Amino acid sequence: MGVIIEIGNLFVQIKCLYTIVYLYLKRFLSKFLLTFVASLFEILIGLLQLLSFFLELISGAKYMFEVLIGLLKLLRPPEWTKSIGNMAIAYIAATGFTGTLDFGLLFWGFLAVGPLLWGGLYTLNDVVDFEKDQKHAVKKNRPIPSGVVSPNMGFILFMVTTIAAFAIGFFIIQKPLFILCLAAMLANQLLYTLKPFELKKKLFMDFVSGSLINPFFRFYSGWFLVMGAFNAPLELVVFVIAIQFGGYSLYRLASKKHEEELNYKSSVVVFGEKKIRTAAYAAITLGGAAYFFATFNGVLPFKYFFLGAASLVAFPLYVSALKNPQEMNMRFVYNLIYANYALFITGFVALAYL
Repeated sequence: MGVIIEIGNLFVQIKCLYTIVYLYLKRFLSKFLLTFVASLFEILIGLLQLLSFFLELISGAKYMFEVLIGLLKLLRPPEWTKSIGNMAIAYIAATGFTGTLDFGLLFWGFLAVGPLLWGGLYTLNDVVDFEKDQKHAVKKNRPIPSGVVSPNMGFILFMVTTIAAFAIGFFIIQKPLFILCLAAMLANQLLYTLKPFELKKKLFMDFVSGSLINPFFRFYSGWFLVMGAFNAPLELVVFVIAIQFGGYSLYRLASKKHEEELNYKSSVVVFGEKKIRTAAYAAITLGGAAYFFATFNGVLPFKYFFLGAASLVAFPLYVSALKNPQEMNMRFVYNLIYANYALFITGFVALAYL
Protein backbone atom coordinates (compact mmCIF):
# COMPACT_ATOMS: atom_id res chain seq x y z
CA MET A 1 0.00 0.00 0.00
CA GLY A 2 2.90 2.36 0.78
CA VAL A 3 4.32 1.85 -2.73
CA ILE A 4 0.97 2.79 -4.28
CA ILE A 5 0.84 6.01 -2.25
CA GLU A 6 4.38 6.89 -3.33
CA ILE A 7 3.49 6.32 -6.99
CA GLY A 8 0.41 8.50 -6.54
CA ASN A 9 2.56 11.31 -5.11
CA LEU A 10 5.02 10.90 -7.96
CA PHE A 11 2.14 11.04 -10.43
CA VAL A 12 0.96 14.39 -9.00
CA GLN A 13 4.49 15.80 -9.05
CA ILE A 14 5.04 14.80 -12.69
CA LYS A 15 1.74 16.42 -13.69
CA CYS A 16 2.78 19.64 -11.99
CA LEU A 17 6.21 19.44 -13.62
CA TYR A 18 4.58 18.79 -16.96
CA THR A 19 2.42 21.92 -16.62
CA ILE A 20 5.40 24.10 -15.66
CA VAL A 21 7.66 22.71 -18.40
CA TYR A 22 4.94 23.02 -21.00
CA LEU A 23 4.26 26.68 -20.18
CA TYR A 24 7.99 27.44 -20.18
CA LEU A 25 8.86 25.63 -23.43
CA LYS A 26 5.84 27.10 -25.18
CA ARG A 27 7.83 30.32 -25.61
CA PHE A 28 10.82 28.74 -27.35
CA LEU A 29 9.86 25.52 -29.15
CA SER A 30 8.03 25.04 -32.37
CA LYS A 31 4.55 23.61 -32.28
CA PHE A 32 5.86 20.23 -33.49
CA LEU A 33 8.56 19.91 -30.81
CA LEU A 34 6.18 21.15 -28.16
CA THR A 35 3.67 18.48 -29.16
CA PHE A 36 6.45 15.85 -29.08
CA VAL A 37 7.51 16.81 -25.53
CA ALA A 38 3.89 16.86 -24.39
CA SER A 39 3.39 13.38 -25.85
CA LEU A 40 6.40 12.04 -23.93
CA PHE A 41 4.98 13.38 -20.69
CA GLU A 42 1.55 11.90 -21.45
CA ILE A 43 3.13 8.50 -22.14
CA LEU A 44 5.07 8.67 -18.87
CA ILE A 45 1.93 9.62 -16.95
CA GLY A 46 -0.01 6.82 -18.65
CA LEU A 47 2.66 4.27 -17.70
CA LEU A 48 2.57 5.44 -14.08
CA GLN A 49 -1.23 5.15 -14.05
CA LEU A 50 -0.99 1.63 -15.47
CA LEU A 51 1.66 0.67 -12.91
CA SER A 52 -0.48 2.10 -10.10
CA PHE A 53 -3.50 0.12 -11.34
CA PHE A 54 -1.58 -3.18 -11.38
CA LEU A 55 -0.09 -2.53 -7.95
CA GLU A 56 -3.55 -1.82 -6.55
CA LEU A 57 -4.79 -5.02 -8.17
CA ILE A 58 -1.93 -7.02 -6.63
CA SER A 59 -2.45 -5.36 -3.25
CA GLY A 60 -6.16 -6.13 -3.35
CA ALA A 61 -5.51 -9.75 -4.33
CA LYS A 62 -2.95 -10.10 -1.53
CA TYR A 63 -5.42 -8.67 0.98
CA MET A 64 -8.19 -11.03 -0.19
CA PHE A 65 -5.81 -13.99 0.00
CA GLU A 66 -4.81 -13.06 3.56
CA VAL A 67 -8.48 -12.74 4.56
CA LEU A 68 -9.37 -16.11 3.00
CA ILE A 69 -6.46 -17.79 4.78
CA GLY A 70 -7.57 -16.04 7.98
CA LEU A 71 -11.13 -17.35 7.59
CA LEU A 72 -9.79 -20.87 7.02
CA LYS A 73 -7.61 -20.60 10.14
CA LEU A 74 -10.66 -19.52 12.15
CA LEU A 75 -12.24 -22.87 11.29
CA ARG A 76 -9.14 -24.59 12.79
CA PRO A 77 -8.65 -27.53 10.38
CA PRO A 78 -6.27 -29.42 12.73
CA GLU A 79 -9.09 -29.57 15.31
CA TRP A 80 -11.26 -31.44 12.81
CA THR A 81 -9.25 -34.57 13.60
CA LYS A 82 -11.17 -34.83 16.89
CA SER A 83 -14.47 -34.93 15.01
CA ILE A 84 -13.44 -37.35 12.28
CA GLY A 85 -11.64 -39.52 14.83
CA ASN A 86 -14.53 -39.80 17.27
CA MET A 87 -17.02 -40.28 14.47
CA ALA A 88 -14.95 -42.87 12.60
CA ILE A 89 -14.43 -44.99 15.72
CA ALA A 90 -18.15 -44.94 16.47
CA TYR A 91 -19.22 -45.46 12.86
CA ILE A 92 -16.93 -48.44 12.27
CA ALA A 93 -17.97 -50.01 15.58
CA ALA A 94 -21.64 -49.50 14.66
CA THR A 95 -21.11 -51.34 11.37
CA GLY A 96 -19.67 -54.30 13.28
CA PHE A 97 -16.17 -53.96 11.77
CA THR A 98 -17.44 -55.56 8.57
CA GLY A 99 -15.61 -53.20 6.22
CA THR A 100 -18.92 -52.20 4.61
CA LEU A 101 -18.43 -48.48 5.09
CA ASP A 102 -20.48 -45.84 3.33
CA PHE A 103 -17.81 -43.20 2.90
CA GLY A 104 -20.29 -40.83 1.29
CA LEU A 105 -22.47 -40.86 4.40
CA LEU A 106 -19.42 -40.56 6.67
CA PHE A 107 -18.12 -37.64 4.59
CA TRP A 108 -21.37 -35.67 4.85
CA GLY A 109 -21.63 -36.41 8.55
CA PHE A 110 -18.05 -35.31 9.16
CA LEU A 111 -18.51 -32.19 7.03
CA ALA A 112 -21.52 -31.18 9.11
CA VAL A 113 -19.84 -31.86 12.47
CA GLY A 114 -16.19 -30.94 11.93
CA PRO A 115 -15.54 -28.18 9.39
CA LEU A 116 -19.00 -26.59 9.59
CA LEU A 117 -20.48 -26.88 13.08
CA TRP A 118 -17.24 -26.98 15.08
CA GLY A 119 -15.44 -24.68 12.66
CA GLY A 120 -18.19 -22.15 13.25
CA LEU A 121 -18.12 -22.66 17.02
CA TYR A 122 -14.36 -22.14 17.16
CA THR A 123 -14.90 -18.96 15.16
CA LEU A 124 -17.57 -17.73 17.57
CA ASN A 125 -15.20 -18.33 20.48
CA ASP A 126 -12.55 -16.20 18.77
CA VAL A 127 -15.09 -13.46 18.05
CA VAL A 128 -16.17 -13.30 21.70
CA ASP A 129 -12.66 -13.52 23.16
CA PHE A 130 -10.61 -11.53 20.66
CA GLU A 131 -9.85 -8.66 23.06
CA LYS A 132 -8.66 -11.10 25.74
CA ASP A 133 -6.74 -13.12 23.16
CA GLN A 134 -4.80 -9.99 22.18
CA LYS A 135 -3.12 -10.25 25.60
CA HIS A 136 -2.26 -13.95 25.22
CA ALA A 137 1.24 -14.88 24.06
CA VAL A 138 0.03 -17.41 21.47
CA LYS A 139 -3.62 -16.56 20.80
CA LYS A 140 -2.80 -12.97 19.86
CA ASN A 141 -1.62 -14.30 16.48
CA ARG A 142 -5.04 -15.70 15.60
CA PRO A 143 -6.82 -14.02 12.66
CA ILE A 144 -9.24 -11.83 14.66
CA PRO A 145 -6.91 -10.64 17.47
CA SER A 146 -4.21 -9.90 14.89
CA GLY A 147 -6.63 -7.82 12.76
CA VAL A 148 -6.55 -10.00 9.63
CA VAL A 149 -10.28 -10.76 9.96
CA SER A 150 -12.82 -8.43 11.56
CA PRO A 151 -15.10 -9.67 14.38
CA ASN A 152 -18.16 -8.96 12.20
CA MET A 153 -16.78 -11.08 9.39
CA GLY A 154 -16.03 -13.83 11.90
CA PHE A 155 -19.60 -13.75 13.22
CA ILE A 156 -20.98 -14.02 9.67
CA LEU A 157 -18.73 -17.04 9.11
CA PHE A 158 -20.11 -18.64 12.30
CA MET A 159 -23.71 -18.11 11.14
CA VAL A 160 -23.09 -19.45 7.62
CA THR A 161 -21.24 -22.60 8.73
CA THR A 162 -23.75 -23.40 11.49
CA ILE A 163 -26.72 -23.07 9.14
CA ALA A 164 -24.91 -25.20 6.57
CA ALA A 165 -24.23 -27.91 9.19
CA PHE A 166 -27.90 -28.19 10.11
CA ALA A 167 -28.90 -28.07 6.44
CA ILE A 168 -26.77 -31.19 5.83
CA GLY A 169 -28.35 -32.82 8.88
CA PHE A 170 -31.92 -32.12 7.80
CA PHE A 171 -31.67 -32.62 4.03
CA ILE A 172 -28.83 -35.12 3.48
CA ILE A 173 -28.27 -37.19 6.63
CA GLN A 174 -31.96 -37.08 7.63
CA LYS A 175 -31.45 -38.88 10.94
CA PRO A 176 -33.15 -37.23 13.94
CA LEU A 177 -30.60 -38.42 16.51
CA PHE A 178 -27.73 -37.07 14.40
CA ILE A 179 -29.48 -33.69 14.30
CA LEU A 180 -29.96 -33.98 18.07
CA CYS A 181 -26.18 -34.32 18.43
CA LEU A 182 -25.64 -31.17 16.35
CA ALA A 183 -28.14 -29.27 18.48
CA ALA A 184 -26.61 -30.55 21.74
CA MET A 185 -23.08 -29.53 20.73
CA LEU A 186 -24.29 -26.12 19.56
CA ALA A 187 -26.23 -25.49 22.78
CA ASN A 188 -23.37 -26.70 24.98
CA GLN A 189 -20.80 -24.54 23.24
CA LEU A 190 -23.01 -21.45 23.39
CA LEU A 191 -23.32 -22.00 27.14
CA TYR A 192 -19.55 -22.49 27.29
CA THR A 193 -18.76 -19.31 25.36
CA LEU A 194 -21.45 -16.67 25.84
CA LYS A 195 -22.54 -14.45 28.71
CA PRO A 196 -24.19 -14.74 31.17
CA PHE A 197 -23.28 -18.44 31.33
CA GLU A 198 -19.61 -18.61 30.20
CA LEU A 199 -19.11 -22.11 31.55
CA LYS A 200 -15.43 -21.92 30.57
CA LYS A 201 -14.97 -19.63 33.58
CA LYS A 202 -16.94 -21.80 36.01
CA LEU A 203 -15.53 -24.35 38.44
CA PHE A 204 -16.20 -27.95 37.33
CA MET A 205 -18.53 -26.81 34.54
CA ASP A 206 -15.62 -25.80 32.31
CA PHE A 207 -14.39 -29.41 32.29
CA VAL A 208 -17.85 -30.95 32.08
CA SER A 209 -18.78 -28.77 29.12
CA GLY A 210 -15.45 -28.77 27.30
CA SER A 211 -14.18 -32.29 27.78
CA LEU A 212 -17.11 -34.55 28.66
CA ILE A 213 -20.19 -33.36 26.77
CA ASN A 214 -18.47 -32.43 23.51
CA PRO A 215 -16.58 -35.71 22.84
CA PHE A 216 -19.67 -37.67 23.90
CA PHE A 217 -21.81 -36.08 21.20
CA ARG A 218 -19.01 -36.10 18.63
CA PHE A 219 -18.77 -39.85 19.15
CA TYR A 220 -22.51 -40.41 18.98
CA SER A 221 -22.86 -38.28 15.85
CA GLY A 222 -20.86 -41.05 14.13
CA TRP A 223 -22.77 -43.82 15.89
CA PHE A 224 -26.13 -42.43 14.81
CA LEU A 225 -25.14 -42.57 11.15
CA VAL A 226 -25.83 -46.30 11.52
CA MET A 227 -27.65 -46.98 14.78
CA GLY A 228 -30.81 -45.49 16.25
CA ALA A 229 -30.18 -45.61 19.99
CA PHE A 230 -27.69 -44.58 22.69
CA ASN A 231 -26.31 -48.12 22.93
CA ALA A 232 -22.63 -47.82 22.00
CA PRO A 233 -20.18 -50.03 23.94
CA LEU A 234 -19.24 -48.36 27.21
CA GLU A 235 -15.55 -49.17 26.70
CA LEU A 236 -15.37 -47.09 23.51
CA VAL A 237 -17.28 -44.19 25.05
CA VAL A 238 -14.96 -44.18 28.06
CA PHE A 239 -11.88 -44.40 25.81
CA VAL A 240 -12.91 -41.39 23.72
CA ILE A 241 -14.06 -39.21 26.63
CA ALA A 242 -11.22 -40.06 29.03
CA ILE A 243 -8.44 -39.47 26.52
CA GLN A 244 -9.89 -36.13 25.47
CA PHE A 245 -10.58 -35.14 29.08
CA GLY A 246 -6.90 -35.68 29.82
CA GLY A 247 -5.76 -33.73 26.78
CA TYR A 248 -8.19 -30.90 27.46
CA SER A 249 -7.05 -30.66 31.09
CA LEU A 250 -3.41 -30.24 30.09
CA TYR A 251 -4.41 -27.74 27.41
CA ARG A 252 -6.28 -25.62 29.96
CA LEU A 253 -3.40 -25.95 32.38
CA ALA A 254 -1.11 -24.40 29.78
CA SER A 255 -3.32 -21.27 29.97
CA LYS A 256 -3.48 -21.15 33.77
CA LYS A 257 -1.47 -17.94 34.13
CA HIS A 258 -3.56 -16.22 31.49
CA GLU A 259 -6.80 -17.27 33.21
CA GLU A 260 -5.49 -16.01 36.55
CA GLU A 261 -4.76 -12.63 34.96
CA LEU A 262 -8.35 -12.55 33.67
CA ASN A 263 -9.70 -13.43 37.15
CA TYR A 264 -11.36 -16.63 35.96
CA LYS A 265 -12.67 -18.97 38.66
CA SER A 266 -12.06 -21.95 36.43
CA SER A 267 -11.00 -25.41 37.53
CA VAL A 268 -7.33 -24.92 36.67
CA VAL A 269 -7.20 -21.70 38.68
CA VAL A 270 -9.03 -23.04 41.73
CA PHE A 271 -7.54 -26.54 41.92
CA GLY A 272 -4.02 -25.68 40.79
CA GLU A 273 -1.49 -27.49 38.65
CA LYS A 274 -0.84 -30.57 40.80
CA LYS A 275 -4.47 -31.68 41.09
CA ILE A 276 -5.26 -30.98 37.43
CA ARG A 277 -2.19 -32.91 36.30
CA THR A 278 -3.16 -35.84 38.51
CA ALA A 279 -6.69 -35.82 37.08
CA ALA A 280 -5.34 -35.60 33.53
CA TYR A 281 -2.93 -38.51 34.01
CA ALA A 282 -5.65 -40.61 35.64
CA ALA A 283 -8.05 -39.90 32.76
CA ILE A 284 -5.48 -40.76 30.08
CA THR A 285 -4.63 -43.98 31.93
CA LEU A 286 -8.33 -44.85 32.22
CA GLY A 287 -8.85 -44.17 28.52
CA GLY A 288 -5.93 -46.38 27.53
CA ALA A 289 -7.10 -49.16 29.85
CA ALA A 290 -10.63 -48.99 28.41
CA TYR A 291 -9.25 -49.31 24.88
CA PHE A 292 -7.07 -52.34 25.62
CA PHE A 293 -9.83 -53.93 27.72
CA ALA A 294 -12.11 -53.58 24.68
CA THR A 295 -9.63 -55.58 22.60
CA PHE A 296 -9.72 -58.44 25.14
CA ASN A 297 -13.47 -58.64 25.76
CA GLY A 298 -14.47 -58.62 22.09
CA VAL A 299 -15.81 -55.07 21.77
CA LEU A 300 -12.85 -54.45 19.46
CA PRO A 301 -11.33 -57.23 17.35
CA PHE A 302 -8.02 -58.26 18.91
CA LYS A 303 -6.06 -56.90 15.95
CA TYR A 304 -6.80 -53.43 17.31
CA PHE A 305 -4.60 -54.25 20.31
CA PHE A 306 -1.57 -53.92 18.07
CA LEU A 307 -2.76 -50.54 16.78
CA GLY A 308 -2.99 -49.28 20.36
CA ALA A 309 0.44 -50.68 21.20
CA ALA A 310 1.95 -49.05 18.09
CA SER A 311 0.47 -45.69 19.09
CA LEU A 312 2.39 -45.83 22.38
CA VAL A 313 5.66 -45.54 20.46
CA ALA A 314 5.13 -41.76 20.36
CA PHE A 315 4.76 -41.53 24.16
CA PRO A 316 8.35 -40.34 24.83
CA LEU A 317 7.64 -37.26 22.72
CA TYR A 318 4.92 -36.22 25.19
CA VAL A 319 6.94 -36.65 28.38
CA SER A 320 8.16 -33.06 28.58
CA ALA A 321 4.65 -31.64 28.05
CA LEU A 322 3.16 -34.05 30.59
CA LYS A 323 5.71 -33.04 33.23
CA ASN A 324 5.49 -29.28 32.66
CA PRO A 325 2.25 -28.45 30.77
CA GLN A 326 2.54 -24.73 31.54
CA GLU A 327 5.95 -24.61 29.85
CA MET A 328 5.15 -26.78 26.87
CA ASN A 329 5.58 -25.65 23.28
CA MET A 330 1.87 -25.56 22.49
CA ARG A 331 2.26 -25.50 18.71
CA PHE A 332 4.66 -28.46 18.68
CA VAL A 333 2.54 -30.53 21.07
CA TYR A 334 -0.66 -29.74 19.17
CA ASN A 335 0.88 -30.73 15.84
CA LEU A 336 2.22 -33.90 17.43
CA ILE A 337 -1.18 -34.82 18.88
CA TYR A 338 -2.99 -34.18 15.60
CA ALA A 339 -0.44 -36.18 13.60
CA ASN A 340 -0.51 -39.06 16.08
CA TYR A 341 -4.30 -39.12 16.19
CA ALA A 342 -4.58 -38.91 12.40
CA LEU A 343 -2.28 -41.95 12.07
CA PHE A 344 -4.29 -43.81 14.72
CA ILE A 345 -7.59 -43.14 12.94
CA THR A 346 -6.10 -44.11 9.57
CA GLY A 347 -5.01 -47.39 11.12
CA PHE A 348 -8.40 -47.85 12.78
CA VAL A 349 -10.18 -47.51 9.42
CA ALA A 350 -7.67 -49.71 7.60
CA LEU A 351 -8.04 -52.52 10.12
CA ALA A 352 -11.79 -52.60 9.46
CA TYR A 353 -10.92 -54.05 6.03
CA LEU A 354 -8.34 -56.58 7.22
